[in-house]
Amino acid sequence: MIVLSKKLKSSFKDFLRNKIQQNKIQKSLEIIQIGENLSSTKYIQIKQKFGLEIGLKVNHHHFLKAFTKKDILKILDDVKKNKTGLIFQLPVPPDYQDLVLETPTSSDVDLLGSKAFKLLQKGFLPPTIGAIDLVLKEILLKQIKNIDGFLSDSKILDLNKDQALKGLNYLENDLDFQKFIDYKLNLSGYKVAVIGQGLLVGKPMIQYLLDRKATIFSLNKSTLNSQEITKNADIVICGAGSQDLIDDNWLKKTAIVIDASTSESNGKLKGDVNRQKIHEETILSPSPGGIGKLTVLYLFYNFLKLLE
Repeated sequence: MIVLSKKLKSSFKDFLRNKIQQNKIQKSLEIIQIGENLSSTKYIQIKQKFGLEIGLKVNHHHFLKAFTKKDILKILDDVKKNKTGLIFQLPVPPDYQDLVLETPTSSDVDLLGSKAFKLLQKGFLPPTIGAIDLVLKEILLKQIKNIDGFLSDSKILDLNKDQALKGLNYLENDLDFQKFIDYKLNLSGYKVAVIGQGLLVGKPMIQYLLDRKATIFSLNKSTLNSQEITKNADIVICGAGSQDLIDDNWLKKTAIVIDASTSESNGKLKGDVNRQKIHEETILSPSPGGIGKLTVLYLFYNFLKLLE
């Protein structure tokens, strides 16, 4: 089953738009892109489009030729002075990765700066992890609702019926989207496989899962018997960056799969999961079409949270 989270995206966008209008926010979000990358450029276009739709200006600073680090440092200084948001669009060439670490903490919507740990301690989530969190809540709470006897057979051990119903109502009935964002899953009893150990998905996902008491399997290219490990997982998070790597040989039929990877080939964007070759019973948030737009919205959410 493919999950596109249309209701979730619509509710999140409305929530952000209302927040910007109510607080009359006029700050801008600055994006620095170094070099040319099709996937990155398309992603920036989505960010600009969404910014326009919710009433937030997004400025794209694209460095291709004849520039120095001083040109980029000037933007960093302006961002810090004006208290605007800042994104270094990945990938960043090796010679310029030190600049990413200099992102002012008060502007670090991606949580990639050297002091991002301070934001993590305050409850911030990296945008991709925030998007995965929202989709997992959407899927798991709906699953719980459909269980006969409600929570009697659920693996979410520390919740009760009233708590779970409230979490679902925040999403389904637009009662208070902030409460849905703040709603924290307990993943005790769930086996979760994380494929890939990158900076945006793999590494921060491990900490997210530890905080929610999941049983974790972390896989990389050197992991032996990867398919045997993932076939035992209730939830699989894909961030390998390898097109069509995952199919039904990697998954048990009832797995929940979040494809958080996007790579480009012949002008087309694809994820890690071959959606044509998975079990019908498997619940998949695909790439593209799944968490991508939610990740962009979560960037804006982090920015508004930093302004507060």
